[in-house]
Amino acid sequence: MEDITVIGASAGPGRLLFEQLRDEGIPVQGIARSTRGVATGNGARFTTLDASDTSALLDCLTPGSILFHCSRPEFLTALLARKPEIRRLVVLGSTRVYTRFPDDKCSRLAAMAHAIWMGDIPATLLHPTMIYGAPGLNNIERVVRYARLSPVIPLPGGGRSLIQPVHASDVVTAMRQALSTEASIGRAIIVPGRKAVSYREFIELIIRLANVSCRVVSMPYPLVSLGALISGLIPGLPDVTAEEVQRLLEDKAFEWQDLKDLLNIEPMDLETGLGLVFNQAPG
Repeated sequence: MEDITVIGASAGPGRLLFEQLRDEGIPVQGIARSTRGVATGNGARFTTLDASDTSALLDCLTPGSILFHCSRPEFLTALLARKPEIRRLVVLGSTRVYTRFPDDKCSRLAAMAHAIWMGDIPATLLHPTMIYGAPGLNNIERVVRYARLSPVIPLPGGGRSLIQPVHASDVVTAMRQALSTEASIGRAIIVPGRKAVSYREFIELIIRLANVSCRVVSMPYPLVSLGALISGLIPGLPDVTAEEVQRLLEDKAFEWQDLKDLLNIEPMDLETGLGLVFNQAPG
């Protein structure tokens, strides 16, 4: 069997992918700074390594291997500059590249994409929306924590802006399908959830499934920004950055036709995905 390496294998979709391959008996190497309790065996091994150490990372790759990159974009940019002998590359990017409010992460994602397309490694770049439903991701948990500690969750503009979260299992399926689909080579493919919903609908659904007494209220953007700053001073409340509040003002809605046509995937709907998350949650 071919040698497969997953960078970022201790959390999120990278962890789910590593565990799937392990459970199927497919030889795979996971790379991350910490194993975070990920089990090995059955042809799967784990290398504890900070992927920013490009020389050490390069030494871990078998010439002609397959690489799934599920970690920070700058790690892959630096690795590609060293001309690794990779036979196939599948990369997780982010729909952050399409934001109206570009930041440093957007620049790092753009640099990574440039390095991918300027190289000669057959590659597929996947841009998921906000991912939920995997170990190490706290998007849903942050909302629940906030709702348990505060009677209200304020949103600018009534929370009408759209969001389209994608379940981590769909992201993992997209990665595996991309590897086996020649038509995906040289493509950047958006991986969204089935349907966009408003931020209000998203948060109210989480509150309902978590069985928490909290309600969403509309508040002017300046007051929400101020509240985000104050929340960081209150013990127990999750930190909310000014950048996160700003991005609450833009729609994040995407078509998934390429996902279906190229990778034969129809993503699950949000209520089904969140139901899986809460059914798996302890307690």
